[in-house]
Amino acid sequence: MEELAWNSHLASVGRLPVAGLLRLLMQGPAPVGIGIKGLDGRYRIANEQIERLLCPHGGVLCGKSESDLLPADICQLLDHAERQLLAGQVSPAVCVDLAINSRINRCVWSKLPVLGPDNVLEAIVSLVFDAAHAQELDHLQQTNQHLQLMVDRLELLAGTDKLTGAWSRLRLEESIEREIDRLQRYGQPLSVMIIDVDFFKQINDRYGHDVGDNVLRQLASMLLNRLRKADSLTRWGGEEFVVLCPNTTRASAALLAERLRQDVATAEFPTTGPLTISIGVAECQCGESWSQWFKRADEALYVAKEGGRNQVQLAPQPVDPDATARKPRADFVKLQWHPAYECGNELVDRGHRLLFDNANALLAAILSQCDPAEVDPLIDRLLADVVEHFSDEESVFFAAAYPAASEHAATHRELVARALAFVDEYRKGRRWIGDLFQFLAYDVITIHMLGADRLFFPCLRATEQDGGTAQLAQGRKTLRKRTGRLQ
Repeated sequence: MEELAWNSHLASVGRLPVAGLLRLLMQGPAPVGIGIKGLDGRYRIANEQIERLLCPHGGVLCGKSESDLLPADICQLLDHAERQLLAGQVSPAVCVDLAINSRINRCVWSKLPVLGPDNVLEAIVSLVFDAAHAQELDHLQQTNQHLQLMVDRLELLAGTDKLTGAWSRLRLEESIEREIDRLQRYGQPLSVMIIDVDFFKQINDRYGHDVGDNVLRQLASMLLNRLRKADSLTRWGGEEFVVLCPNTTRASAALLAERLRQDVATAEFPTTGPLTISIGVAECQCGESWSQWFKRADEALYVAKEGGRNQVQLAPQPVDPDATARKPRADFVKLQWHPAYECGNELVDRGHRLLFDNANALLAAILSQCDPAEVDPLIDRLLADVVEHFSDEESVFFAAAYPAASEHAATHRELVARALAFVDEYRKGRRWIGDLFQFLAYDVITIHMLGADRLFFPCLRATEQDGGTAQLAQGRKTLRKRTGRLQ
């Protein structure tokens, strides 16, 4: 009976958007347990009532999933309800028996979706209450400020702009504090760019705000796809975006900004036609505050707009009277080899060091804005060395009877195929040279070497301790033949 009444109530509620999520009672004689969990299944926010129901022996619900706390049969019922939400249906409430204070309580459990501006499921709300109070469901239709505060807190934790998916201002400001501290402590370069959509007001006036919003979504998606993994995109307000670039000098940020400008200028915006952006770039200086740094980037943006728009302008570097007393800083961040990366096998270790050196040579050529005729041979050399090193590495770990040798070799083939595709797209003008470097130097070399490769290191060391094999001896012979090129 209680289940039918609650299902009837759900039909009137329907699917609720984030902006007006739920107006449900949390106080009074029939308190409701309310929790909000992400799509990973773990709760992000929970009130006292749901923690009392799901964690009867104390403890915190946040960070846990239902499978961590409930029997398998109850989890199966709840999983079915969530699958209905994912299918766009209204999920019926279910009755479950929860053990509380050594006795069984019959509870009604319902799931409701939290929807974003495009009706995309962003989170799931659990409502749980004692079935004995089912007659008081009318209270659940009253406005509840406490639940709304919980929802606001969830949105704050997400730290993203609802319209574009970019970072929120708060999230950017928290990140800036850490990055400026890193600059002050370690001298790591730090740059920012401010991006403004040219003549955006005309788009809103002519086509309406819905079309303007779609343009901002498409633009944000394009920028996010072009940025490096370490960079972040923030919607600053209206049609302005901010890109924070850690470990990036003014010159490197300018190259990235120009690439973004070109990509937007050549992109297709079906309703409005061509679109352009103006960008101001500034590198943070030691001792400079965020407001001072941002002001210089904003002034550079103003120069770009006054100069005709659709261009990148760099903020002048402030005069530093102590600059001559300090050691000059490198204009790029090199890949640094460390002895801890070694596995003890000569062929593998020297191959890794060679790849590091070649990647740094390519990066130096990129940042020096060398002619493509000079850069292309470096790309070919790095790619050829990757292929040769993978072959050498496979001969070593197959000889050492590494259990996952076949899977690791398959990963090598996949990385080489992707690298060849990247190079092909770069030479056809579809990829920026920085994207190619990011993939070759970090995804293929650094991340693969410091991740997957380390799994077979213990196997090599064990083989060496056992006296080696004929195959490893052959590997050393191969190394001697290649000594001239590896050194």
